[in-house]
Amino acid sequence: MRQRLELSPRSPASPLLWFAVLGAPAAWALQFGVGYWLSNAQCSATGGHWSIALDTWAIVVGILAFLTATASGATAVALFRRTAEAEEEDAPPSGRIHFLAIVGMTVTPLFLCLIAMTAAGTIVLFPCNQS
Repeated sequence: MRQRLELSPRSPASPLLWFAVLGAPAAWALQFGVGYWLSNAQCSATGGHWSIALDTWAIVVGILAFLTATASGATAVALFRRTAEAEEEDAPPSGRIHFLAIVGMTVTPLFLCLIAMTAAGTIVLFPCNQS
């Protein structure tokens, strides 16, 4: 029998809740790591021939990170609305879920901006210049 993922988790250990809180930061961290790798690949002797493909990969990774962070924020908003009657100080699990949904809604716009700036920097800036 297949289990269905509930929109309103009953436990603060729910993967859905932690996706709402940590989805956007994880998407940016992955995008940053891949962008760093792509930038270094452009500067290597073998990677210089792939500059167009590397820019395309940077765009694809940026779009995927942006979509993941947006889904994370939408999940946080949905959890916040599901626990609207709870206060941050209420007993677990509803109070903790409500509080963590607020945290997810707060960090998502910050990481959406970071994802956009990281994508722009990876694509526009030329990393092989000496200081």
